[in-house]
Amino acid sequence: MDININRVAVASCHRVIWLLFLLAPMGSLEAQDYVAKQTRHRFAQSTFGIDYFGNSGVSTSYLDSDGLSQPLTTASMFTPRLIIGGTHFWGHADFAVAFPLKINEFDTQNQTVNFGSTVETSFKYFPWRIQNNRFAPYVGAGFTGYFYQQKDNSKNLGQGPELSKAVFPLMAGVTFNHKNHLLEAGVSYINNNQSEYYLSESQKSKINVEPTFFNFSYRYMLDTTLSSEKAWESGKTKKLTDKYANEGKLNNLFLSAGPSAAFQMGENSYNTAQRPFLSDAVPSTFADLGMGYHLHSPDVMFTLNYRAYNATNNAYSVEQSMRRQSIGLEVTKTLADYNGFVPYVGPIVSLEKLSFTEKYNDEITHDIDTSKLALGLTFGWDILPNRLQTWVLRTNLRWYPELDVDVDGEQKISFDTLEFNFIQAVYYPGRRKMER
Repeated sequence: MDININRVAVASCHRVIWLLFLLAPMGSLEAQDYVAKQTRHRFAQSTFGIDYFGNSGVSTSYLDSDGLSQPLTTASMFTPRLIIGGTHFWGHADFAVAFPLKINEFDTQNQTVNFGSTVETSFKYFPWRIQNNRFAPYVGAGFTGYFYQQKDNSKNLGQGPELSKAVFPLMAGVTFNHKNHLLEAGVSYINNNQSEYYLSESQKSKINVEPTFFNFSYRYMLDTTLSSEKAWESGKTKKLTDKYANEGKLNNLFLSAGPSAAFQMGENSYNTAQRPFLSDAVPSTFADLGMGYHLHSPDVMFTLNYRAYNATNNAYSVEQSMRRQSIGLEVTKTLADYNGFVPYVGPIVSLEKLSFTEKYNDEITHDIDTSKLALGLTFGWDILPNRLQTWVLRTNLRWYPELDVDVDGEQKISFDTLEFNFIQAVYYPGRRKMER
């Protein structure tokens, strides 16, 4: 079944690259140091691991040989996921990103069904913080999605659209900590668990996803910044920071890389009018590469970044492809510094190369390429224990309103997206010897 294998392969490569970047700056392996005292160098700990995530399946319909709707139910879904994240606020909070490593495929009633989750970003709050040899309950929320595709194997053009739906699960569970090891069991609940799905170009049905999901995970926890605490407390870090700032040496070049995803925000009015059976095309995980310059005194960053992705949308007799290449310049200003948690915000202007291609019954109906300037907004934060760090972990979101391609006059294909760059590894080559 064509479920966009390239998307899965590219996403897997980016996960491995991200993991290598993340492991590069690792330092101390003491996971419980934040219990002894709560300082900025003990504020956050990195975590990585794997979990099993699933639910009891999906109920929907299919069309029999007479064109009549018949019930169809899948088996339970189980998906292994790679988890990368971090605990924050001295064990009271957890931010994590989970990457599915498997697509679930079911064959029943001469139908092939693919169903699974997309990348999940979650926040969990621990009223009683994570602590060695203790259970810690949590509540939380997430941002994720599920996808569904159904193919009628009895028809030449029986492949349905790949439906992707964003959901905001509520979460609860418990985490057990032993030294550097975290074991977790949790449940997630979504209330918008129904979607329309076209079984043909004109006939549609309902997809009912079981609203309760469950997960079991193992993660390894480690600290990456504690080795700098002694110099901070002795005053050495401040002396060096003042010295280098006065000499202008904290105005530094940086390089950044990390995985990002784009979530559709705008409506594809062309598909709504002409291809209602098609769902919105969604891009795979893609690389976010950057090079920038940090001005220390005003705490402003100038970043030149590059992103590119390809999204496909195929169903029945229609094939669509959306391609985007973006080179952007963003200017961001730091808002505050809370124990090394440093949020920033600013505008981004980018040169966008956008393409839309469509085939109907193997005949090209649209082949559009356009370039335009676009204006967006960037918001994010750094984990920044001090200003002499060679490696910094960064998270950012970019929003581009009204970024689209004109099709057939007033109708549009939307590239209006919210980009979420989960965790970037940022490297300051000019700071390599500053902490010594």
